[in-house]
Amino acid sequence: MSPWLCLVMVMLAANFRGISPGPACRISEFPCRNGRCVRLNAYCDGTDDCGDVSDEPPFCTVCNRTYYGDVGKTYELKVSKQPDAKYPFLCHLTFTANGQNHGDIIQLIFDEFKIGRYESTALDGCPDGYMQLSELGRPFTGGSWCGAAAGPAAYYSETATVTATVKLFPGGAAAEPVPFAYRLRYRFFARREAVVRFGSPAAPLERGQIAPGTYCTRQFEECYRKPCRLQSPNYPGMYPRNVSCYWSLRQKFVPTCKHAMISVRQEAVHKMQMKRSINLAGLNKTERLLKAWRDCTGERDHLIFYDGGSTNDAVLAKYCGGDWLPRVVSRGPEMLVAFHSSPFSIPLRSPSSQSPLRGFELDVEVVFVDSDSMDFSRHPIDCLFYINATSPDSDEVWTGRGRRGRLSSPKHSLPPNTTCVYRFQGYPEDLVWISFISYSHKALLLEERMGRNDTSSYGCSTRIKIWDGLSVIEDKCDEPPKLCDHSALSNASRTTRPCSKDESYLTIGRNLMIQHYTEDGTALHPASFKLAYEFVDTKLAGEPAGGRCDRVLRRQHVGDVLSPKNVFLFGRGGAKDLDCSYRFEAGRDERVRLTFYNASFGGNPACETVVDAHTGRHSCEFYPGGRVAELSVFELPWEGYPVPKLCLCDNSTLANRPLVFASASRTVELRFTAKDMNVSDDFTVIHFHLLFELVKMDDCSEDRRLGGYGGDVRLDSEASCAGMPWLVEARHNRSLFLLSWGAFLPLKPRIEEAIRCPSSNRILVYSGRPPKLVRVVCPAEPGTRPLAVHVFSDEWWGEPPPRRPPNFLVEWIGAEAGAAAFSWLEISRPRSSLMHQLQVPANASGNDSDAAGGGECAHKCPELDACIGAELWCDGKDHCPSGYDEAEANCGAAAKLLNALPLGAAAAAAGAAVACCAVCGAVCAVARRSRARHRRRMAKKKLLAGPKLLDGLDS
Repeated sequence: MSPWLCLVMVMLAANFRGISPGPACRISEFPCRNGRCVRLNAYCDGTDDCGDVSDEPPFCTVCNRTYYGDVGKTYELKVSKQPDAKYPFLCHLTFTANGQNHGDIIQLIFDEFKIGRYESTALDGCPDGYMQLSELGRPFTGGSWCGAAAGPAAYYSETATVTATVKLFPGGAAAEPVPFAYRLRYRFFARREAVVRFGSPAAPLERGQIAPGTYCTRQFEECYRKPCRLQSPNYPGMYPRNVSCYWSLRQKFVPTCKHAMISVRQEAVHKMQMKRSINLAGLNKTERLLKAWRDCTGERDHLIFYDGGSTNDAVLAKYCGGDWLPRVVSRGPEMLVAFHSSPFSIPLRSPSSQSPLRGFELDVEVVFVDSDSMDFSRHPIDCLFYINATSPDSDEVWTGRGRRGRLSSPKHSLPPNTTCVYRFQGYPEDLVWISFISYSHKALLLEERMGRNDTSSYGCSTRIKIWDGLSVIEDKCDEPPKLCDHSALSNASRTTRPCSKDESYLTIGRNLMIQHYTEDGTALHPASFKLAYEFVDTKLAGEPAGGRCDRVLRRQHVGDVLSPKNVFLFGRGGAKDLDCSYRFEAGRDERVRLTFYNASFGGNPACETVVDAHTGRHSCEFYPGGRVAELSVFELPWEGYPVPKLCLCDNSTLANRPLVFASASRTVELRFTAKDMNVSDDFTVIHFHLLFELVKMDDCSEDRRLGGYGGDVRLDSEASCAGMPWLVEARHNRSLFLLSWGAFLPLKPRIEEAIRCPSSNRILVYSGRPPKLVRVVCPAEPGTRPLAVHVFSDEWWGEPPPRRPPNFLVEWIGAEAGAAAFSWLEISRPRSSLMHQLQVPANASGNDSDAAGGGECAHKCPELDACIGAELWCDGKDHCPSGYDEAEANCGAAAKLLNALPLGAAAAAAGAAVACCAVCGAVCAVARRSRARHRRRMAKKKLLAGPKLLDGLDS
């Protein structure tokens, strides 16, 4: 026969010994001899409740009895030890919930508890006596309570029968009496009322499946379907002594492309009532206390969290008391939680008599993360991550992909003394740029708050090291790295300023490594960070050409050219302006062909790409006040003279089809420009892509770079020279005059203005260096004097002289059949004309010969009031627009004789020649017409110029 059955039979026999049959009473009542029924706890309570003293027989005791009760009623019991009682003193109190109105669960509230002494450091913690609690049908744990409780403590049964056994041992001969006081209340509850333990009928709690033959070991599965709770044995009351529970948490079903992790935590103070002994001296009473790891010494009650399904797995946390339990998260879909209580203890004190709850309850949650994320470490032992700009090389470690992203420390808890390693590897031309958005580490352990932290061999509770290849560029012990915390404010509607060099880290090579060490693990000593990373692509086509993104391509015959992807060249990397040039150099008998596939100039570019009415080329029309962002193409027929050929500035021109450009010269320069960029602008919104090719074509055999005193050019040439302009350059201190035939057109005409020209051909005249378009001519038949057009270099009209000699670059747009020509002269002003232009009085010169006109040039076009070279005078070809340089008066026998005289004599002879105009009528008529034209021109034009023009006077 089992000991339990014998005990029950003894108690039942004691209950009815000496009681005569009487009226039938309920099981929860005591039958009196007089037929009355009173509560069972009225027996031997020192009060005659029956009225015939049948409930108070001599030598009665409340011990060794079974007590029943009704739901909703509270009963009291007090165990008194007689002074002459023999030792060992033994008392059994059995409480049974008989179901229905008699309840299913028993609550015991120990209002007064004093049983001997409690010695926490002794091998036998209860040397004088103890109380033990046992439940019918559950393994006996053997744990004991003793000592003096400071307040009420509650116990809730798991079964329908619980027995409280009190035992006292005799002291020595001289020993003092064993302290003893034992008073309790008991109640019976229906299961449906135990909502704290089981939940409501509408929302029941999952408490797991009890393992057969164990006191409290349970298995939990699929906690994502319903709320799972890890409850201490006999929750919400105090838990038994000397008990060990193992709670296995497992998530079997994991959605596709997800990874499951188990999370256990408890933030509510009233649900974390583990036995603890904490000295609060010197602490802020508002702080939430936590005891773990090195505090969990001896036989302290404690919880152990294993990162897996067995005790062989790594320990994530060891917890032994506090007001809360921080979040503990397993790396995978399994976690084992072990609970151990000490063999001996004082009954756990309740926070108040109104709320006598002393157990604990932990919330279980299943966390799903993307299986291809870096929120967890795949390796069962090492915490290792690879962030590659390339494809993953191995499935044994977790590899992140992508040129840019954000990275957080693992979402699962890390065991103590763990170092997580993050290896960044880019392409050979890459740099690695990281910026920490946040970094935190917090000491939750009580000993660290009190300044008694034991340091490890590292000397740091947390440590972060950053390696640039083989060099350490940062090493922080219990301190954060450089932070760019303002970037945490970025969202879909707001972009913050870029992280500066003082707020981020940039490598000099393709590799970077971060080591993050934690001494106590991250469950009870949280240490986390968030960072943004980017592989900065510094690769550019061709060879360097000076600037950060200036390139030259001269050895390839075909290839793709992409805009730079270096973020530091754009607004998002901190740059204000972008200016990159690409120079394409072809060889002999080659030309450059560019095929533009796409181009983007940011969101809502303030520009429109239009087709120029003169040339049919794409040009850029910027809106007033808009920022400049464009892709422009220039030909360089001669170094230093880029001729604009193409401009793109909107996002729609290349949307439908590519654009092809073929050069006429062997050198082409492409300029990619963006001014006043926003902090959100980068290579994803400002970019281009083109294909370049070097195609075979015969070189132009003409020499189109012209110099000297003057010349004539006919604008129809061989096909190999099509598109090649003419460059006319003057010497220093000289000006240029250009003569052609046609009519001037607006530089940027409206459509109706362009239609006024009967031909689609154009003559474009550029001036300066770099060339600037100054005139557009609608061409006419060469030599048609009424349609002659004149172009002077800028300094002729009083503009400041250029640092370099003046030049004209003439481009012929031969869109249809037709001929055109131009002539050019190297000219200078006579002294009188220059002084008149400068408004200097005629007598201002101290030189008499100058005042007499001796400073005038010998070879002059009167209609231009300009001096020309002597080599052009009377060379058989008209150079002055009027032909004055070839007039008979200038080139006949008399003129040749005059030219042979000395300068003074020649002047006197010239005066005499003028006096005899009647004889030489033809010569005088020409002279009169020339002087008249000169006077009219000078009357219309009176401009100022600096005194420096005097220095260039041709004496």
